[in-house]
Parts: sequence; structure tokens; C-alpha cells
Amino acid sequence: MRYGVVKTLRFAIAGAVGFGVTEVVLTIGLLILFGKLSLPHSSFASPALLGLDALSLVIGVSASFFVNERITVHVPKTVKGEEANRFKRFLKFQAVSGIGNTGIVVVQLVLLATLELSPLLGTIIGAVATYPIVYFISIKYVWKAHRTR
Repeated sequence: MRYGVVKTLRFAIAGAVGFGVTEVVLTIGLLILFGKLSLPHSSFASPALLGLDALSLVIGVSASFFVNERITVHVPKTVKGEEANRFKRFLKFQAVSGIGNTGIVVVQLVLLATLELSPLLGTIIGAVATYPIVYFISIKYVWKAHRTR
């Protein structure tokens, strides 16, 4: 039981780091593209916002992957072809996180369209809602062959 809690906590730390990176990229992008952090509800259909969401989430997921590789799972360094395997795990993690990120963006855009809630806050709410799904699928699918720390 203790190890399950520790593993979950480490995964949550990695997720928080990745999410922090996502929010920083999103904040900078909103300021560059729109000049402000709050957008009118009509912006929910903006291609610029959707592209910014995608970019910020891919960068944040990448950060989360590398933190997870460091603190959550134990991957033997002596395995032949480890770099190729790491790249496969990276792509799997991006794919699994893509499912969660789709949920995050949907929640963000619905909250923007209906309540004119800032995309930054919508992303936080969406991330909380999708975290359990991404966690369980990632541990079982991405790092299934590796021991957790």
C-alpha cells in the first residue's frame, strides 16, 4: 500500500511540474497573441488559442515525462537500445496524455464559452478532472515493464 501511495505522489509531482510548464507557456502565449490573460467568450473558437493550447500541453507533457523517468520509474541503464525504448515511451506518454489533454481543452473551451473564464483557470479545472485517467493509463501502458521507485 505504501509504495502505491509513493508512486502516486511521485507521478503527481511530475504532473505538477509538467502542468507548471504548460501554464507558463500558455501565459506567455496569451500575452503575446492576445495581449491579455482573459479572453472574451467568443475566443473559444480561435485557431490561435487552440494552437497555443496544443503547443503548451505538448511542452508540459514532455517536461512531465522526463521528471517521471527520473523520479517515478526505475529504468535500468544497461538495457541495450535504451534510447530507442525511451523514445517509444515518450511517444506513448504523449499519446496517453493527449487523451487527457483533449479533455482539458474541452473543459477549458466550455468554461470560456459559457462563463468567460480565463483559459488559465479552465486548464487547471480540466487537468484536475482528467488526472486520474492519465495516471492509471500511463502507469499501466507507458511504464508497464518497468519497476516504480
